[in-house]
Amino acid sequence: MAKSFDLETSPGHLLRRANQFANDLYTNEADSSALTQRQFAVLFAIDQREGASQTELVQATGIDRSTLADMIVRLQGKDLLARKRTDEDQRANAVRLTPVGRRALRSAMPAMLRSESGILEVLPQRMRGEFIKALT
Repeated sequence: MAKSFDLETSPGHLLRRANQFANDLYTNEADSSALTQRQFAVLFAIDQREGASQTELVQATGIDRSTLADMIVRLQGKDLLARKRTDEDQRANAVRLTPVGRRALRSAMPAMLRSESGILEVLPQRMRGEFIKALT
């Protein structure tokens, strides 16, 4: 075995575990029918950028283009969002929330805020700003 690798201090492994911790916090806070964290991120980004193109949403969420396209199709199928071709570029889609999507986002917000607080609560107050800065 390689002596230069330590699972207990591996940044990649620790980030994966931190991600799992964040997912678990949200899952425990959210209703079983609630949005997933990624669905929440997409709907929130659309809410902040009504009429955004899928390319703009890739930039806003960090979700790769093909995954986002699949998510948009599924969210559209659940009547959470709608899309239409833009007037400027008939190849591009502008995406907006439906009333159902707006309600789902509003409904999921308290669970998201509680889980976000739970993530930061494990850190001393003085480290929270630096933690967010390092993540960004």
